[in-house]
Amino acid sequence: MPFLYLFTHKMTETQHLRAIILPVAKELQRPLWSVMIPTYNCADYLRETLASVLEQDPGSEFMQIEVVDDFSTKDDPKAVVEELGKGRVKFYQQPQNVGYISNFNTCLQRSQGKLVHLLHGDDCVRRGFYHRLQLAFEKQPNIGAAFCRNIVMDENSNWQWFSRLLRQKSGVLENWLEQIAIINLLQPPSIVVRRDVYEQLG
Repeated sequence: MPFLYLFTHKMTETQHLRAIILPVAKELQRPLWSVMIPTYNCADYLRETLASVLEQDPGSEFMQIEVVDDFSTKDDPKAVVEELGKGRVKFYQQPQNVGYISNFNTCLQRSQGKLVHLLHGDDCVRRGFYHRLQLAFEKQPNIGAAFCRNIVMDENSNWQWFSRLLRQKSGVLENWLEQIAIINLLQPPSIVVRRDVYEQLG
């Protein structure tokens, strides 16, 4: 399993320019995890995505799993969700195409868990991902997000290359903002963020 890299969050002056993510209603029973899967015309890949999550499913009490489709026109993601999810995975489709950023925001707004994982519909997670990331948040309760290395693969699931190793052991990264200001060192499916961070930052 790849090493974990953790960092804290900080409020910025541009917060007001971002979409507002409202807190979850207090009366709702909240799971620890929200695995939100944005999709658009990628139903063929969605099968592997869902299978990789369901293999690690701790149950609906602990994990929300939902596919949020941006009005796909070339395939039927709902049929894939019904086939693989068997009622365990929720499905929501936009009434019209809204674009990937707005669809990501819809995922965040519909999430109810304390930890949010945005997993693209053409990506997947390796065994142990959720367990290891959960341990990171438990060991470092002050962090806003945690991520691991990622593996780039082609359309046939053949591994191409690994992302760069940033430190030898798991822990909080120093000078992280300075590092990512130069180059993006992670991919969205490899990161998990506390929902209250999205509520604060948008």
